[in-house]
Amino acid sequence: MPIIKIPTAFNIDLEFEGADLGRRSVAYLIDLLIRIAYMVLVGMLISRNVSNSNTADVLMFLFMIIPVSLYYLISEILMKGQSLGKRAMDIKVVSLIGNTPSLSQILLRWMFRLVESPIFTLTIILTMVEESSAFTILISLAIAIIPVIIVFRSAYNQRLGDIAAGTIIVRNRQRHTIQDTIFREIDQVDYVPRFSQILRLSDKDLSKIKSVLDTSMRNNDWAVATRMSEKIKQVLHIETDMEPATFLETLLNDYNYLVTRK
Repeated sequence: MPIIKIPTAFNIDLEFEGADLGRRSVAYLIDLLIRIAYMVLVGMLISRNVSNSNTADVLMFLFMIIPVSLYYLISEILMKGQSLGKRAMDIKVVSLIGNTPSLSQILLRWMFRLVESPIFTLTIILTMVEESSAFTILISLAIAIIPVIIVFRSAYNQRLGDIAAGTIIVRNRQRHTIQDTIFREIDQVDYVPRFSQILRLSDKDLSKIKSVLDTSMRNNDWAVATRMSEKIKQVLHIETDMEPATFLETLLNDYNYLVTRK
């Protein structure tokens, strides 16, 4: 499967190994078997212990139809972008910036799953074919083929639900993550940048700052970070008594805040 490269605003392309159709198909079959096994078990328990047909129908709806319908929604929320089938096949759903998909993204994928489900498509095909007219057969074939065409023609082999939600399905072997970029999550709502001069530096300069900061923290050696801090202060005409680590971290935070709010 080709490598999916997603450009970011932080001087690096995120690289993922796309989940091939074979893995995705096997994952779907595993999830399908799990749902069928659950339905059979629940159906047997209800039929053996409930004699009233109306009560049995209500219990079937509550304990079979609803849980099976919510299978992907619940599993991908709890397992952070995976179902049992996806986990078995070592694939997962991620957002287009490489993060675990948000609740709204998972919900949107699940909503589109109904019209993209092979079972739903097969049901429509069988229903239409029964009419034996050429027109209905053509329509049924179009319904079956269009979702497949969308997957193969989309930029990252996405189904319609993925395109709408801004997600992709990838192998777990991710080559670069968002942590490899200079991205920083700014949680403070009232965050105020201290050094707006940082915008005079390029993404490449900021990547170097991050690399030096990470190396210094890993090795607990701040000599290079100190020299870099002094050089940056000279170039950008900054006066501060911050420690090198705090200063470099603040620069990265300021850059992220200023760039993402342009």
